[in-house]
Amino acid sequence: MLEPEVISREEIRSLLIEYVHCADGGRTDRMLELFAEDAVMEPTGDPVCRGRDEIRAYFESAGRSIRRHMAAPTLRHHLSSIHIELTSATQARTTAYFLAVTEIGPDHWGRYRDTLRKTGDSWQITHRLLQLEGRTPGGWLDRHEAARGTEARA
Repeated sequence: MLEPEVISREEIRSLLIEYVHCADGGRTDRMLELFAEDAVMEPTGDPVCRGRDEIRAYFESAGRSIRRHMAAPTLRHHLSSIHIELTSATQARTTAYFLAVTEIGPDHWGRYRDTLRKTGDSWQITHRLLQLEGRTPGGWLDRHEAARGTEARA
């Protein structure tokens, strides 16, 4: 493996890890900088978010829900099995498993499937497919989804 490839892989791995640290720490502004201005995010069961403003609105809504539905509003994301495919010197695709843990234990889990591009000295997410694969009954995400269903019927 060539040195530039190793450097790119570590930069991308660091970006993915920084993303979950920002999400868990409520650092939305920094988290959004990890997305390109024109990024697209497709979260399972929710409308597609196009651009940073829509992505911000999605995460701010999730933050309000966490504070409303959790006794101890602490969420910790854990990433594993990070696979990085460099498709060029400035393009990459990744897959990473995530597990979100709250005060009750595992809450929800799935995969991030990302497309990234390097602009200047930094990598940014240009497309994220957030694949939710499961959730714990009675957990935060379960309560969040139930509340949204009630709001939609009202």
